[in-house]
This record gives sequence, C-alpha cells and structure tokens, in this order.
Amino acid sequence: MLKKLIEKYILGRCGLYGFLLLLAGISIHILGFVFRFLENNVSDAFLDMSAPVILISGSLFAFDILALRNLFKKREEISATSLAGKTMAVGMTAYNDEECIADAAGDFIREPGVKTVIVIDNNCTDKTGEKARNAGAAVVAEIKQGFGYACMRALEEACRAGDIIVLVEGDGTFSAGDIRKLLPYLENFDMVCGTRTTNELNSPDSQLDWLMVLGNLFVAKLLQVRFWGSRFTDVGCTYRIMKKESYEKIRGKLSVGGMHFLPHMIIESIKAGLKIIEVPITFRKRQGISKGVGSKKLRAVAVGIRMALLILFS
Repeated sequence: MLKKLIEKYILGRCGLYGFLLLLAGISIHILGFVFRFLENNVSDAFLDMSAPVILISGSLFAFDILALRNLFKKREEISATSLAGKTMAVGMTAYNDEECIADAAGDFIREPGVKTVIVIDNNCTDKTGEKARNAGAAVVAEIKQGFGYACMRALEEACRAGDIIVLVEGDGTFSAGDIRKLLPYLENFDMVCGTRTTNELNSPDSQLDWLMVLGNLFVAKLLQVRFWGSRFTDVGCTYRIMKKESYEKIRGKLSVGGMHFLPHMIIESIKAGLKIIEVPITFRKRQGISKGVGSKKLRAVAVGIRMALLILFS
C-alpha cells in the first residue's frame, strides 16, 4: 500500500518540484549578485534567501533521483518484436491546408510500406478534403474542433487500418522518408517520436525559431525529470509511430483536445508502461499559414505554459 502511494504521489514529483525550486534558488542567487553589483541594499537579503532554497531543492532532487528512483526502478529485459508483414497506416491531421495537403499526402502515399493515408478534416473551410482525396488519401471528418481531437481521430482511424500507426501533420513540414529512420526502433520500443532539435536536419526557413526550440526543450526536460528514464528533447513534435497493440493500451486515456495533446500522449504512454525513444527527423518549411503556434509567439508561450502545467500536475 505504502509503495503504491509513494509511486503515485511522491516518485517523480519530488524530483520535479525540487528541480524547479532549484532553478528558482539559482535565479534568486544571481539576482543577489546583480543587486550587489548595483550597490543595492537588498542584495544580502537575496543571497541569504537563496542558500536554503538551493539546499532544500537540491536535496529533494537528489533524494528522488538517487534514492527513490533506484528503489522503485523497474528492471525489464530487452525485448524485440518482429515487424515483418505488418501493415502501416498514416493518420494525418489537417485544418485549412489546401495549399499543401496534396503534396503532404502524396509524399506518404508513395512511401514504400504505407498501406493507406487518412487525412483528418478538422472542420476545414477550404478545399483541403477535396485536394486530399484527389491525391489518393482517404478523408475522415472530425467535428470536435482542436488539434488534440484531430490527433486522437487520426490515431483511431490509423489503428483500424493498419498494424503500425503513423501520426503526422498535413502542413508539409514532415518527410515520409523519415519513416525508414523511425521504423527500425519500433522493434524494441512501443512508440518512436521524432525530434526536431538537430539543426543540420532543419530547414533554415522552418517555423522552428529560438523560442520554440528553447520552450520545447525546457518542457521536455520537465517531462524527463518527472518520469525519469526516457530522454526527451522535443515534446511538441507530432511525427511519431507506434504499434497498434501499444496504442490500444492508451486509447481510452487520451482526452486533451487542445494544442498540449502531444505531451499528454507521452505521459499516458509512460504511465501505461510503454517504452519510448526519440529519433532526429528532418523539419521543412511550412507551406501556407501556420494554424498552430508557429507564427504567434504569445500563443506559443500560452501553449508551453499549458504543457508545463500538464506535466506538473500529472
């Protein structure tokens, strides 16, 4: 009973809150030095305040990582699943993407091993659905408005159509060829997520600017500290593949309909005991106008905060 309570309410949270408190303590300490440089009388107060904060937070973090994690660490044997003969279905989200959906869908349709591409029309008001059909994709309407709802529908439709689920966006930023990089890891893992943090693989004119890179990295590290084990660098990347049987373990737990769906999916996967790994992918310039956070800094910050809060209280 005690073990379950510790796992549910203390393990991970102790390290995460300690980590955030440590950052706060370091920030206070730096401010103390700044005020001292400016010959401000409050510098000593800041420096005196930072010492116990850093000590307590560092102790919490160390206790979680060095003690609790080793005590409750689950030792699993390395396993491998053959993917031979498995069919692959692509679920592609779309919202007013008539400028790029034909190229995006066509790219994945032509990819060897892909059985079908299903475009999720999330209440598009343009010709997205028509152009997707003309390109050879199946089109399914999702009337619940929101990126998360579109992703959930894409996962569900792809699960019905194939043994391996591929989740992508229809904005032309992802390359179908990257499936060949992600797929080999699926033999040992339940879900393989793309990461857009490798500069050499990012188009110079992509929407991934410094704010999105740093914000994604910060939120990813919060997730990594909260669920110590897997390494994360980009929790906002939609490109991911997973086994059908793995998705079936989390399908009833996915509920976030907004832009912060992606870390929610990872959190539920970790809680379900799924093994996850990130693999670098290419990230190209978006065709058309971004409907997400790519072109709006304030919205990007708001989504980042919601992602962080989701992790903090998960």
